[in-house]
Amino acid sequence: MPHLRTVLVPSAAPTVRETTPTRRRRRAALAATGVIALALAVSGCASPAASSAPTSAGSFGTASVALSWIKNYEFAGYYFAEDENDYSDAGFDTVDLIAGGGNTNPWDLVLSGQAQIGLASDLTGITGAINDGAGLKVIGAQFVKNPVGFVSLAKNPIRTVADLKGKRIGVDAGGKLAVEAVLKANDLPADTVEFVSVPNGVDPLMNGEVDALIGFLTNYPIAVKNAGGDVVTMSFADANYAQFGDAVVVSDTELAENRDELKAIMKASIQGWNSALDQGTDAIADIAMKHGGTDNGLDRQLQVDSAAVLPSFMLTPDTVKNGIFTLTPALIDQAVASLAAAGITADPSMFDTSLLEEVYAENPDLIPGYTVPAS
Repeated sequence: MPHLRTVLVPSAAPTVRETTPTRRRRRAALAATGVIALALAVSGCASPAASSAPTSAGSFGTASVALSWIKNYEFAGYYFAEDENDYSDAGFDTVDLIAGGGNTNPWDLVLSGQAQIGLASDLTGITGAINDGAGLKVIGAQFVKNPVGFVSLAKNPIRTVADLKGKRIGVDAGGKLAVEAVLKANDLPADTVEFVSVPNGVDPLMNGEVDALIGFLTNYPIAVKNAGGDVVTMSFADANYAQFGDAVVVSDTELAENRDELKAIMKASIQGWNSALDQGTDAIADIAMKHGGTDNGLDRQLQVDSAAVLPSFMLTPDTVKNGIFTLTPALIDQAVASLAAAGITADPSMFDTSLLEEVYAENPDLIPGYTVPAS
């Protein structure tokens, strides 16, 4: 459901651009320097103790991350990591942050070798691709708490699952499937709500055509407030439909053969997100405007307001303890069960948490001891 976020963006989304240099040229460069031999020698090592020694600056070539959407506040951590040289310190010459919003899924770029890491907006598409035979793994998630949910007005609120009864819910096709999964997960009949097909934006809610909309909770509530509404939200996670937002996807091949590169990218990205969370909303808005404002017509105040919501979807008791991006077995099991409720086949084997466990074991300072935001 990435199009739900276009409410904040007045201009058309750009198409996905290719990385440069290509993966083939980057691999050739690695081979020429002899670094590829070292990477292959340690690629099968799964424990922190067996990890290779730190690489020299620039030995990995180009780091590449396929974003799930246009460049805005949502990806601030990667901009900080780029601007503060975290990727170069981790051993890369440069980083290519590939904007999404076109017709190509981030995991397709991962499969084709144009990106080492991709961010999937939710688990629906990526699990479908794996079921169709794609050699992919989910290694973590930026938003461990589902950032999609119900947006309603205080005069007719949806604060709990019980409040869904009799409500008219504005959805598109993907939103309808998710709401049906929420109902199944809570043992509620399909006719608990009335589905209404609506266009993008908050007008149907403000005009009284529906009682709630399904949207990204990092920005739809802001759009309602800006339209003069007293907004109430309930995330899908709070409604027992636990997925992840911006799930981190890698290929099985990269995970097996170039593990140290993936670890280096994740370490730098974590450092960038720690900087973003430390510096706060104004800094996130400023760096979003720098990296995406010109291309996407971003409004700075909307970036500020949206950035203020990010921590509530990234910082949970588990990620505060284990580090951002990390997934617990219980959370994976809950996500698998939630997908099953929507009729989507999923399995814990689609996830591999070992890489991030190694990153944090080797770099305990990456866990700065954040506080879980008040709900």
